[in-house]
Amino acid sequence: MTSTLGVSLHGKTVGYLSQTAKGQIAFRFTEAYLLRSDRPILSQSFEDNLLRTYYGKNHSLPSFFANLIPEHGELRNLIEGNLGVSPGDDLALLEAVGRDLPGAVEIVRMNEDTFLDQENLKFPSYIEDGKNIHKKKEPGFRFSLAGVQMKFSVLRDPERITLPASNQDGEWIVKLGSTRFPFTIENEYAIMQWAKSAGFDVPECYLQDARTVSDTLKKYANFGNYIFVIRRYDRQAGNRIHQEDFAQVTNLQPGLKYDHIKYEQCGALIKQIVGDDAYYEFIRRLTFVIASGNADAHLKNWSLLYLNEQHPSLAPMYDQVCTIAWPELSSELALKLAGTKNWFALELKRFESLASRVGADPTKTTKTVEETLVQLADTWTNSQISTLLPQPHLERLQDFWRRVPLLRPFLSQLK
Repeated sequence: MTSTLGVSLHGKTVGYLSQTAKGQIAFRFTEAYLLRSDRPILSQSFEDNLLRTYYGKNHSLPSFFANLIPEHGELRNLIEGNLGVSPGDDLALLEAVGRDLPGAVEIVRMNEDTFLDQENLKFPSYIEDGKNIHKKKEPGFRFSLAGVQMKFSVLRDPERITLPASNQDGEWIVKLGSTRFPFTIENEYAIMQWAKSAGFDVPECYLQDARTVSDTLKKYANFGNYIFVIRRYDRQAGNRIHQEDFAQVTNLQPGLKYDHIKYEQCGALIKQIVGDDAYYEFIRRLTFVIASGNADAHLKNWSLLYLNEQHPSLAPMYDQVCTIAWPELSSELALKLAGTKNWFALELKRFESLASRVGADPTKTTKTVEETLVQLADTWTNSQISTLLPQPHLERLQDFWRRVPLLRPFLSQLK
């Protein structure tokens, strides 16, 4: 016996996932999708061979789809429990949350009739249990957000945080503080404001009173005193914008988001797929990752955004946190940069090496790094990071600049 799920992109079926009685999960594109002259890209990882069947290993989802659901942790446990999904059943979880996934992908079960005509199947705006529910108004808990951190896809109108109704998309993400790592949301808000002041593309975001959270949402978690809310860049004016993170781009399971790919490989992919300007923007962002002491800029924290369905751009920056603020966390880069993860081995020559491996101009690359660091130092005061960042975190970041060779020459410019 097999079960089949249709995979939709922008409301039109592009392929299907099937699971055999033995539990193996496979994905294939439809013939109609392959014949389209205006074929939208589902993932760069499929582009080299659209005709093959993609299998997940050890009964897991193929990598692109595995990265659409939360990783094992508190958020996943909450969603599985709320929806009655058996723990660890990735395919059932993907189906359960398949109408509100990151980007413009949707997943729905296909019966025998629709499967026979699946090449021309168009997805309705929302289906649940085989019935159209346009008129359903109660809050829904069927979203998926990749990653581990506790967060919710919500509506914010204008200062009230609520779960969307079952036929609505969440337009904001709300993140909760952590008892294990105090001041995480204050830290993220401060770092994102610094990035914004330095001219980076950052979604609209706020640090706001947790009393604005609806009682319906509060029953799922302890929201503390403050929450961090950030606008979803894959939801614009009621439309879904497709995206994929770099674990999807590189066809890796979410558990392999560290170590298997280097920053120079990310840079090479960006240069190849998006272009030279995007490569130098990547260098600016990588410089910011270092300058902000972010040891968690792994593959799932870099994404492509398909404002044009065939030609992606870099998605706005997100999940920017000064992780060195907590001594118990990793004290090295998430991915290797020119052969090292060691903060204290980072110098301009590492970026020269990165550029050479990518096939980019080493001189322009290092100049971009230096200009970015000057800009970050200049905007230190304008961004109010010295007042927004909790004092212990601020002191650790300033000490970090004293100790990292790449940053030390610019320390005196911090006001």
